Amino acid sequence: MKLKLIEDKSLKESLIDITYNIFDRRLQKIIDVVETSRVQLEGKIKDHEYVIDSFDVCYIESVDNCSFLYTETEVFENKEKLYALENKLKNTSFVRICKSVLLNMDYLESVRPLTNYRLEASLTNKEKLVIIRHYVKEVKQYLNI
Repeated sequence: MKLKLIEDKSLKESLIDITYNIFDRRLQKIIDVVETSRVQLEGKIKDHEYVIDSFDVCYIESVDNCSFLYTETEVFENKEKLYALENKLKNTSFVRICKSVLLNMDYLESVRPLTNYRLEASLTNKEKLVIIRHYVKEVKQYLNI
């Protein structure tokens, strides 16, 4: 099996193209990984309903029993509880960083230490979030450090 990666700046989103002579379990595993990492979430702005790809969500925050999906440019309201969203996003790039926030690690740019063993996460959209010490282990596991 060979892997060929081609960079194309003109594409709006990544394209996975699999060419094979025999479809086997190895190919099925690759397909399963790609399909399970893509989760569709429902979001609402005012009276308009949207379906948001989890890849586009920077982080999810729960405030007063309501969840909010933060993308690079918009904030969507979601009616699901944070623990339900966490279960739905299991095996994706989302990691809980405090009681009320799930962070999409694909948007993590850097971290810096704070007092009391907490970390400050700087995101690619220039926002900053706090990773409390109880969840630092999960973040390190995701980053393999």
